[in-house]
Amino acid sequence: MRVLIAIAPTIYWETLELALLRYRPDLEVRIAGPDVLDRETASFEPHVVVCNAVTATVRENVPSWVMVPYHSSDATIHVQGQGESSVEDISVGDLFAVIDRTEELLSDTLYPET
Repeated sequence: MRVLIAIAPTIYWETLELALLRYRPDLEVRIAGPDVLDRETASFEPHVVVCNAVTATVRENVPSWVMVPYHSSDATIHVQGQGESSVEDISVGDLFAVIDRTEELLSDTLYPET
């Protein structure tokens, strides 16, 4: 499972990266600046993106994403095939839930029960 973190300010991505590396060491995590979000999305092909603003490239190519606008702790979450929802004061636990649900949905797609 690949996760791209492309948010500002720097302390946000540093904190998320440390939490993911510590508690989810099996994830492949890449950090990028918000200004290169589309390029990194195309090259890394993430399953989950965390960003300040969702682009058309993210919407069209990434199963799930979490948008945390700059200077806000509220977020918009999109999980593959389940639409968007709003979360006030998003936590790392909320991000873990998005990752877990995305992993579950992708697994069901790749290995459907017969």
